[in-house]
Amino acid sequence: MPHSAEPKPFRAGYLLLLLTSICGNALSQPVFQVPPGFKLRAVAGPPAINFPMFASLDDNRRLYVTESSGNDLYAELKEQVRKCQVSLLTDTDHDGVYETVTVFAERLTPSMGLVWRDGKLYVADPPDLVTLEDTDGDGHADKRTVILTGFGHTDNGSLHGLTFGPDGWLYFTTGNPDGYDLHGPDGSHTRGQVGALLRCRSDGSGVETISRGFENLVEIVFLPDGSIIGTDTWYQLPESGVRDALVHLLEEGQYPIHAVDHTVTHLQFNAVLPPVALFPAVAHSGLEIYHGTTFPIEMRGNLFSAQHNARKIVRHQLAPKGSSYTAETFDFITTEDPDVHFSDVLQDTDGSLLIVDTGSWYVQHCPTGRIRQAPARGGIYRVSFERSSNPPAVEITPPRSSTNWFADLKSTNSTIVAAAARMLGRQADTNAAPTLNTLLGSPDSALRLAAAEAISHCGSGASVSNVLAALAGDTDVFLEHALTLALYRLASASNLLSALDNPNPKLQRAALLLLEQPPFQAAPASAVIARLNATDLSLRDTARWVLLRHRDWGDAGAGFLRQLIQLPNPSDSDRHALSELLPLFATNPPVTGAIAEVLSPANQISNDDRRARLLEAIAALDLRPLPTPVAGAIVELLQKPTASIALPAVRAAAALRVAGAEEALARIGRDPAQSTALRLETIRELVRRRPSLEPGQMEFLLGQISGTNVPTARLAAAEVLTSAKLNSEQTLTLLKAVRADPIIAPGSILEAVQRTGLQPDCAVALLDYVAASLDAGWTFSAEQLAKLQGAIPDSQRAAADALIARLDDAAARQRQQLTDLAPLLKGGDYVRGEKIFFEKGQCLTCHRIWENGGRVGPDLSRVGAIRSGRDILESVLIPSATIAQGYDTLNVTTTDADTYTGVRAGSTDNPLRLRLASGTEIVLHPNQIERIDRSKVSLMPEGLLKNLQPEEIRDLLAFLQHLK
Repeated sequence: MPHSAEPKPFRAGYLLLLLTSICGNALSQPVFQVPPGFKLRAVAGPPAINFPMFASLDDNRRLYVTESSGNDLYAELKEQVRKCQVSLLTDTDHDGVYETVTVFAERLTPSMGLVWRDGKLYVADPPDLVTLEDTDGDGHADKRTVILTGFGHTDNGSLHGLTFGPDGWLYFTTGNPDGYDLHGPDGSHTRGQVGALLRCRSDGSGVETISRGFENLVEIVFLPDGSIIGTDTWYQLPESGVRDALVHLLEEGQYPIHAVDHTVTHLQFNAVLPPVALFPAVAHSGLEIYHGTTFPIEMRGNLFSAQHNARKIVRHQLAPKGSSYTAETFDFITTEDPDVHFSDVLQDTDGSLLIVDTGSWYVQHCPTGRIRQAPARGGIYRVSFERSSNPPAVEITPPRSSTNWFADLKSTNSTIVAAAARMLGRQADTNAAPTLNTLLGSPDSALRLAAAEAISHCGSGASVSNVLAALAGDTDVFLEHALTLALYRLASASNLLSALDNPNPKLQRAALLLLEQPPFQAAPASAVIARLNATDLSLRDTARWVLLRHRDWGDAGAGFLRQLIQLPNPSDSDRHALSELLPLFATNPPVTGAIAEVLSPANQISNDDRRARLLEAIAALDLRPLPTPVAGAIVELLQKPTASIALPAVRAAAALRVAGAEEALARIGRDPAQSTALRLETIRELVRRRPSLEPGQMEFLLGQISGTNVPTARLAAAEVLTSAKLNSEQTLTLLKAVRADPIIAPGSILEAVQRTGLQPDCAVALLDYVAASLDAGWTFSAEQLAKLQGAIPDSQRAAADALIARLDDAAARQRQQLTDLAPLLKGGDYVRGEKIFFEKGQCLTCHRIWENGGRVGPDLSRVGAIRSGRDILESVLIPSATIAQGYDTLNVTTTDADTYTGVRAGSTDNPLRLRLASGTEIVLHPNQIERIDRSKVSLMPEGLLKNLQPEEIRDLLAFLQHLK
C-alpha cells in the first residue's frame, strides 16, 4: 500500500512543536509534528482571518485567502447566502509573517477555489466563476466580471480547484451531484452531472469537459511532463478501509464511482482507470507540486496534499509505472489536535510551503465532533527547511510556459518532449502530427502516452495506422485508453471494421467498443456474439458490455443467458454478466423458460448450487407480473427445501412477492430443525403477508432476544416483532424482553407499541421501558418525544412529563460524559482492546475491520488514520452526533405500506438495496417505494459503553486509534 503507518524517512524523530494558540479559544493549541530540520510557524490567524479555506499568491507574494462564514456550507451554497469573503494578506517587512490583512472582496457564496493571473483574481463564487480586480490599487476589488455561470451549488462538490495550466488555460473541478451547464462567450458549451475536470480560456471561451466520473475531484497539478494528477475524494466505495485516491487524469478518462454520466452523451469505456495511490477516507483537499530548491533534494518535485480528515499534510514521491505513475506517501506535517483540518497547501516563491488550516467549522459529512463549545477558527502556517548554514535565499518561479513547443519536441530530454507533445495537442496544432506519429513508436511508454494524448487532436486519418500499430504493441491501461480515444477521433467506420478482423485482441476490443457508440453505432451483432466467450478476458468483457446495451438483440441475449445460467463453474465475470443481463432479458420467453427449467426440482441436470446462484440473481429483478413458470418453480423449491437452497428461495419469494407460498413458508418457520437465520427470514416475510403473529412465532422471536448472545439474531428478531401487529399481551411481553437492551434501538419499539393503541397497562410499561432506556444511555429524537407525548393517556401524563424533562438536558449530560471519559483516550492496551472489539463490545455486528464484521456501519479498518481520538469517543458515545457520509439512516415506506429502516447498501436507488440493523438486505425497486425519509438518528446503539468498565473502554479506544 502507498500509505503506511510504518515510519518513513523524515518521519522518525519528529520534532514536537507547540504553538501558542492563534485561534482565540481554549480548544485550539495545536501541537504539530514536523520532519527534522524543518520549522513551522504561525503566520496568520484570528481575529484577522477566520476559517480560511483556500489561498493563492499574486506576483508580489501577497496572499489571497477565501474565508468561510463558519456556518453550514451546504445551506449557504443552496440558498445563495453571501457571507464569505476573500482577504488580502501582506508581509510588509518580508519576515514571512503577514502583518496586514484587508478585505479584498466580500459577499461571496462559499468559495472553494481561487488563482491569480495577469492582474486578476479568478474566484469560485457559485453559480459563477468570476474575476476580481483592484483597478485603483487600494487593496479592495472594485471590478467583478462573470466569465462563466451555470455551476450547481447544492453540495461541497460545487466549483473548486482553480489553476492555470502551462498551456495558459484555466482548469477547474466539480463534484457530484452539483453538475454544471456552461456557455462560453464564443458559443462553446459543456454540461454534465457527475464530478469532472474542465477547462476554458482566461475569458471563459473554449469551455470543455476533460474527464468525468468523480464524486469529488478537488485539485490538480501539472507534472513537468505535462500530465495531470488530482486529489479525488470518494474514488471508490469504501473497501478494506480505503476510499480516496490520487488519480492520473486523462482526457475522457473513466473513473469507477460514476463511470457514466447519464445526462449527456459521451464516449464510454468498459474499464476504469486505476488510481496512482489509494488512501482511507482522508478527504483530500488542496494539492501542490514542489518546484523549489530549499527543501531536501529528495523532496523536490514531490506532491504535497492536504488531508482534511486525517489532519495531515502528506508528501507523495512519484515513480514511473508503465506509462503512468505510482506514489509512495510519507507523513509531512501531522497533528492529533481534533480541531485542526488542513484544507490547502501552496508553495511560496522563497521555497517554503504555506499550509491552510480551516479549523473545525466544517462538519457536514466529515468526522468532526459537533458537541463542542466553540469551533476552532483555523490559521495559516509557513513550513521552511532550516539548514545548518545560511546561504542566500533562492528565488523560485513556477515552471515557465515554453515559447516554442516545436523546438522542445526535438529535445533529448524525454520529460521536455512529453510536455511539448501534450501542449501541442491541447492547442490542436496539426503541424505536430508527423513527429507525434513517430513518437507513437517510441520505446519509452511515457512518451507513447504523451503522443497518444496529443495525436487525437493533432492527427488525421493518416495517423490511424500508427495508432493501431501502437495499440497492437506493448501497452498498459492508460496507453490503451489514450490510443482508443485517438481512434475514436481519427478512424472511420471502415478502419474499425477492418480492425475487427485483426488477430490482435486489443484491436478487436477497441473496434467493438467504438463501433457500438456514436457516431459509428455499427457494431455487428454477429461479431459481438462470436466474442462473448473469448479467451482474451478484456475482449470477452467488452463483447458482454456491448450486448448489455442491446435489449433489441433478444435472441442473442436469451441464448447467452441460457449459457450463463447453465455454466457448471462460473467465474466472477460470469456471475457479474448474469446479474447485469438478467434485468434486460428476464422477460424474454426463452429466458423465462430457462430460469424455470434450471429452478425446477425435477430437472436432474441442474443442481442446488446452480439454483441458489440463479435465485440470488432473480431476487434483485423487478418482475411484475412474475412469470407463472418461475413462480411455480420457487414454490416447489420451498415445499421441499434443501439446506443450501432454502434461504435463497425464501429471499426470492419475498423479493418477487411470489403468490401462493404462504403455507410452505409457514412450515419452514415452524420447523425447529431449520437454522435460526432461515426461520427469521421466513417469519419476516410471513409477517409482511400476515401481520398477526402466531404463538409459536412470538415464542421463537422472543427467544432470540432474551436467549441468545448472537447480536444479528437479536436485532433481526426485534425487526420482525416491531413490524408485526401485536396485541396488548404481546406488547407487554415485548417491552419486558427488550427493557434496557443495549443494541435494540428504542425508536422501533416506540413505533410498534403505538400501533397497538396504548391501553393504560401498556402505557405504564412503555414509560418504564423509556426510563430504563435512558438509564442504559439511549437518547430520543424530538419527533419520537412528540409521538410519545401524543400516545400517553392523561392518567400517565405526569410520569411522561417527568421523563421528557430528563430528556431535555440530554445534550448537557452528553457533553459531561465526553469530558468524564476523555482521560481514557490515553494509556490503553490496543491488544486487549482488539479482544473487546471482537467479543464483548459486539462492534462486529455492524462494523467491518479488514475481512471481518458487518457492513451496517462504516468500515473501521483505518479509522485511526482519519478520526481524532476525541471524535472516535464521541461517535461511540453519541453516534447520532455525526453520521458518516454514505451511512445516513433512511426510513422507507413502500406502496404496500411496509416500512423499513436502514442504510443504503449500494450506490444507486434503482433498485434501492437497504441494509437493516441486523445486516439483512431488502431490495426495493422505484415502483415499490412510496417515500424515503432521512433520519437524523444513527442505527448505531448509544449505550454500548455502559457494558464496559473504564479500563475496558480505555483499551477499546486504544485499539480504534491504532487502526491506521
